[in-house]
Amino acid sequence: MKALVFDLDGTLVDTKYDMLDAGNLVFESQGWSTRLKGFSGLQIAIQGGRAILRYGLKEEGITFNDKSLKDYYQLYLNSYNKVLDKASRSYDGVFDTLSKLHLMGVRLGLCTNKPEKHARELLKRLELIDFFRDSFIGSDTVGVSKPDPKPLLEAIYRLNKEPEDVFFVGDTNTDADAAKNAKVDFIFCRYGHGSMYKLAKGESAAFKIEAFTDLINIYEDKS
Repeated sequence: MKALVFDLDGTLVDTKYDMLDAGNLVFESQGWSTRLKGFSGLQIAIQGGRAILRYGLKEEGITFNDKSLKDYYQLYLNSYNKVLDKASRSYDGVFDTLSKLHLMGVRLGLCTNKPEKHARELLKRLELIDFFRDSFIGSDTVGVSKPDPKPLLEAIYRLNKEPEDVFFVGDTNTDADAAKNAKVDFIFCRYGHGSMYKLAKGESAAFKIEAFTDLINIYEDKS
């Protein structure tokens, strides 16, 4: 049976508003005038903490390097910790669909570019953590993050599966590239951040879904 490995942000959980707020908390703490707002602000926010920080630093005209960005990123993580689940919600049907897949005997894993600590705490608060006890990979779990194939391959390894026996479910080009690099079939979430903010179309996807619940039909028909 084909296993399913999931991205988190924009796939399982709509996290965009808390990511935007975390970025603005950093900007405010540094006395910057820059703020993330509206469509363009959310478009930046969904790309993650480092993208948020690069935007803020460039807008403020501040020169930075990898070391200083790393320091700023710690500020972002501290700020994100304050708003972790303030507005974040799992997408419609996620809990029930994961429950059905589990009952069908489908092995479930997670591979996210969110730090493992934050990802675990968020999914714990949203009561989704138990679905991913066997395979849970964050951006810092194996030392590299997507689109490098290593974290996805590790998630697959922990499920005792081979790449050809897995669907990777995600919403961004980073997810699509990770799947391609790991030689894994990709399922693209049209409802997610990437499509909503015009950053991904899922051209390489084996399947595209309009809602999370569509996974049941794909799995029954195609796996």
